[in-house]
Amino acid sequence: MSKRISIRDVAEAADVSIGSVSRVLNNSGYASETLRKRVSEAAERLGYEPDFTAKHLRVERSKTIGYLLPNIANPFLAAHLSEVERLTQAAGYSLLVGSSERPGRDRELVAFFENRRLEGIIASPSYEYPDIESCPFTHSKLPVVIVDREMGHAFDSVLIDHHNGLLKAMDYLLTLGHRRIALFVSSERLRPGREKLSGYRTALEAAGLPFDNNLVHMPHSWLASSRYAMERMLQLPNPPTALIALGTPLLSGAIHVAYEHGLQVPRDLSVIGIGSLETLELMYPPVTALRYNFERSAQIAVQLMLDRISGSAPEEARKMMVPWDLIIGASCAPARR
Repeated sequence: MSKRISIRDVAEAADVSIGSVSRVLNNSGYASETLRKRVSEAAERLGYEPDFTAKHLRVERSKTIGYLLPNIANPFLAAHLSEVERLTQAAGYSLLVGSSERPGRDRELVAFFENRRLEGIIASPSYEYPDIESCPFTHSKLPVVIVDREMGHAFDSVLIDHHNGLLKAMDYLLTLGHRRIALFVSSERLRPGREKLSGYRTALEAAGLPFDNNLVHMPHSWLASSRYAMERMLQLPNPPTALIALGTPLLSGAIHVAYEHGLQVPRDLSVIGIGSLETLELMYPPVTALRYNFERSAQIAVQLMLDRISGSAPEEARKMMVPWDLIIGASCAPARR
């Protein structure tokens, strides 16, 4: 009886890795046209036939989806994670969570998820990979859905419309007569910070106002840095009359400094918080909030993943956008002349 040709045999004949052969033959993950041709020719030359019994066993594997995120303590990601877990459980899947704050850890987690025979990976990594070859997700045998990150390769993705969200907040403050508006958001290193800054710049330009870098704070850390930044801004010859700040730590730190300087919200300083409406409503006065629908974002991410797992998704990567809502509270007032 002749020996059955294996994926390992095809990999050796094509002089590529077993993982590369698996991606081509199973049509899962990224593979260049050159690689596809090389593997296909080697498989045909050797007379390779897929082992449908083994394939069936793989399909029955784990009913588990992996979720990769940078920091489980982040309130935005924690809310999204909670909803993703609820939805995956409702669909009959378990969720395995891994936290990563460096590219090397991303690769380790992808390998860990693959070794555990998970069905797919939902990922909001701490690093964006503009180069296809360096991205650990392009080499994964598992379907991948990316949450709110820009990658150099087309994955199914759900994105938050930070640009237009900031436009909403800025337009609201501009209609109240504010012209010196401070912005406290996350670093430009990742898409959320870049898009928020872009929306801020667009609103200023549309209003005919100059961009002042002294009014922008994009920290890597939270509370202490926001206090320092607010102290610095209040010392400016023309200090801000309004503030848009991401998350309760940045917002509360800035407001405390304002109070220490004898300023009152909203009489002297109008504020808009970006984050959980439930948290911001507990502050006094209740803070006007820019809130994104994390329930909708989670629903889209899970559905994109389930479509990939079931094989019902189109071949092309899909990109879905989730808007922000501006919820009016009592923390904004007309600018004092």
